[in-house]
Amino acid sequence: MEQERMNTKNHRRYPLLGLALAAALAGPARAMEDDAVFQATRIEIDAGRADSKSIAAWRADGWIGTDYNRFAWRTEGTQRAGRLEDAEVQGLYSRYLAPFWDLQLGLRRELKPAARNYAVLGVRGLAPYAFDVDLAAFVRSDGRLFARTRVEYDMLFTNRLIAKPFAGIDWAARSAPSDGIKAGVTASEWGLNLRYEVTRAVAPYLEVGRQWQRGADGGTGANSVRAGLRLVL
Repeated sequence: MEQERMNTKNHRRYPLLGLALAAALAGPARAMEDDAVFQATRIEIDAGRADSKSIAAWRADGWIGTDYNRFAWRTEGTQRAGRLEDAEVQGLYSRYLAPFWDLQLGLRRELKPAARNYAVLGVRGLAPYAFDVDLAAFVRSDGRLFARTRVEYDMLFTNRLIAKPFAGIDWAARSAPSDGIKAGVTASEWGLNLRYEVTRAVAPYLEVGRQWQRGADGGTGANSVRAGLRLVL
């Protein structure tokens, strides 16, 4: 009987020791997973026509870091009729905010049409029904406030053929007569991007869109058709 009691005590003790050992090992394992460094890069380059004028554009973004803290970057620009029309680059600290959402803050450097600096505060993530949402506010070095919103959505026809409708709007909090900017919506773009993923990393695409720009004398619009290549690294 005494031996049976000892065995019973051992059976009770060892599971507790096993659980403690498992918890001790799991803690560092979770920490290692949280501290693991990953990276992703997406590049899109295209060219085509916009109201009988040649047009070319690039868009690229990426990040490097852990699941919770990352350095994110992005750049984009447009060339029209052989001349660089607009270009910018951003460097951002990206912090996990909620599942599928990151808070971003950092700096934006506008290269064209004029060299200017902005502070950036934004959020980026997936809204319900998998809409990719990118919202950002910009404070220019002269204190003027601007904002940008962009929404896009991937519609899968097959595992390789994907249509992506998109819409973007730029805003200004106040008028800036010296820059030809009026308060409110200053520019918008919407259209459809159709890509075929040869692999997950390489996808040629065709994009049709409508761009609208508001100036001091009113708004001007243009339709565009572009063919390009998307790379995911």
